[in-house]
Amino acid sequence: MYIDYRDDSAPAHIECDLCIIGAGAAGITMARALTDSGMHVCVLESGGFEQEEATQNLYAGETLGLTNADPLACRLRTFGGTTMHWGGWCAPLSEHDFQVRSWVPNSGWAIQYSDLVPYYQQAQRICEIGPFKYGANAFLQDVRTFPPFHPDKIDVGFFQYSPPTRFGTAYKDELGRARNVDVILHANVTRIRTDKSASRITQLQIQTLEGRTGSVKAKIFVLACGGMENARLLLLTNDIQKNGLGNGSGLVGKYFLQHVEIGAVARILSKEPKVLFDAFRKYTLPEATVAAEMRTSVKAQEKNKYLNCAFTLLETEWWDGAWDKTGYDSLREAWRQVKNGHLQDDFTKKLWSVVTDLDSAVEGTYKQIRDLPYNGELKELVLWARSEQSPNINSRIDLGSDVDHFGLRKIRVNWQLTEFDKRSVRSGLRTLAEELGRLNLGRMQVADWLMADDTSWAEPVWGGCHHMGTTRMSNDPKNGVVDRNCRMHSVQNLYIAGSSVFPTTGYVPPTLTIVSLALRLVEHLKQQLPTS
Repeated sequence: MYIDYRDDSAPAHIECDLCIIGAGAAGITMARALTDSGMHVCVLESGGFEQEEATQNLYAGETLGLTNADPLACRLRTFGGTTMHWGGWCAPLSEHDFQVRSWVPNSGWAIQYSDLVPYYQQAQRICEIGPFKYGANAFLQDVRTFPPFHPDKIDVGFFQYSPPTRFGTAYKDELGRARNVDVILHANVTRIRTDKSASRITQLQIQTLEGRTGSVKAKIFVLACGGMENARLLLLTNDIQKNGLGNGSGLVGKYFLQHVEIGAVARILSKEPKVLFDAFRKYTLPEATVAAEMRTSVKAQEKNKYLNCAFTLLETEWWDGAWDKTGYDSLREAWRQVKNGHLQDDFTKKLWSVVTDLDSAVEGTYKQIRDLPYNGELKELVLWARSEQSPNINSRIDLGSDVDHFGLRKIRVNWQLTEFDKRSVRSGLRTLAEELGRLNLGRMQVADWLMADDTSWAEPVWGGCHHMGTTRMSNDPKNGVVDRNCRMHSVQNLYIAGSSVFPTTGYVPPTLTIVSLALRLVEHLKQQLPTS
């Protein structure tokens, strides 16, 4: 059932078997998976069912380094979390994303792809997509013909598209009916209390924006607040461990990762563009809505020593009007109201910062493509690149000097990319260009800034709002924050759910893997807390 903690009738002090902090994709998935158990589960959510400016502003912080990593603009602090503005793109990580790659420092997970396959299959249903198949021959009824790329250079995979599933809407009624699950709304965790050795959590201190306070005691706690806030809460818990709870390795908040997504990074000039576009456009089959993608093969990555990346095709006519078709006009209208003296608030102004970032991304990078020499006999297609980011200890989350409504230090985000990240996108494009030329499918022209052999980036580089890596998984406590079961190495009863445990990112959006890991964690917790 749902309890609004602002209501005086709500119990001030709560005791349960399992406490999940955060009701996003991970938290809601776990709660649903435990509704048939004998556990008393408590889910704490900072927000309510609708977006609220004062609650959302708790995400405000400082942004250093590259732009497009601002939690206030990227995250939603509400029931359902960031799934409430998720785009719906779904695909699993590749098998080699889990492996140690000699050319990718700090790569390798503490689990393997095979460990997640059963949970990926369940996650497909939760995300409301088709069967678990993603290879080039996945959909046998698909009559499209894909280019005969050399398998050692480029292969073909699929994305599947969720409606998208808004977890806060899709699963609200189900959790409301669950007798063993209490979802506590407007309950902000303001302090994590531990025993004297900081090896076990004893209780959480919670508070509403209006000032009502209380506590939560549980046998086991799960932190499921996202790739930024997970790290922030741990760093704030520094009364016993000065560097933050469970931070003996010094890696809490380090290795902050996003995806490297670059729109209009190149154009393909082709005499028969329809051949390419028909092969790789988005369309609906009886089983699922899908889109094929061109991705660099594992052999190409290993031979040329670059990161996992893939490419999507767009028509230039589509690109010119893309933002109109995705609600861009609505964002512009919000800003017009601000300028006319309406909606004068920080939240709406922050919304406009997203618009301006998008504007710069479109007009800045696309202008470079548009100004390239053009052969009138050919037709052009725009290429969108997506790549994983290399694990980088200098890319990080820490605490700023300003404080929030509760007097807690605000987050400070420093997203950093390296020469290796840039070289990987450039090398992946070169591999694709070679194959397109060999097959006489077109020639590629790449934006000048990407061809420059330096560390510069055409800002803003889009990170996809995919925040990962700040509590990375490792077998050795010296190399990470949680173990293979997502339990903190040094805190006996604290687990972490979500993308902050990712040691590497692949190039696909993280939601499907977040849900899969949450399901796997539930199976582990059932063994730790036997139920009737």
